[in-house]
Amino acid sequence: MVNNTAATKINDKNGLIFSVVLLLLVIICLAINYSIDQSINWSLYPAGALIVLWATVTPMLIMKKNKVIALFSGFAITLIPYLFLIQCLVPAKGWFIPLALPIAMLFLAALAISLLLFNNTRINKLYSAAVTVFLFGVAVNFAVEKIISGFLNGTNGDDIPVVLTISLSAIVSLILVVIGYTKKSKTTTKREG
Repeated sequence: MVNNTAATKINDKNGLIFSVVLLLLVIICLAINYSIDQSINWSLYPAGALIVLWATVTPMLIMKKNKVIALFSGFAITLIPYLFLIQCLVPAKGWFIPLALPIAMLFLAALAISLLLFNNTRINKLYSAAVTVFLFGVAVNFAVEKIISGFLNGTNGDDIPVVLTISLSAIVSLILVVIGYTKKSKTTTKREG
């Protein structure tokens, strides 16, 4: 019981220190921006990014269980408002809903699946890595290409890098599956022999 209390205090202390450091960085950015321009404009970019960082990392520092769920939740909850903030700050408008939102949702879905796979102790880590490479390198990459082409009315230009990335990711994913299967077969053979 004493060890749990001591660990909780250390976790709380680390979370507090991290929060204070990020808060100071936000204040410094805002103060410099205001002292130069007598307004708050460009400093909202780093301030927003620091808030995303805080919401992602702090739960991992203070929680003892479900750290990955807390990390993902903090990141997912703050990413989309941060992207909306960027749209509000930049001169080009109208890209958040047709472009940023679907790409962010795809990325978050792939990240959630990958985190679930890596946290499941019954699944071979090589298989988890293969699925992650496939998700990000093939599925998300292909979908992002389609979203960008649709946003730009089909004038996205050269697709060779996308095709190359998708092809190489599929090959790497297949290699990881083969290596995982081979290692599993050798382990099974050793146990039986």
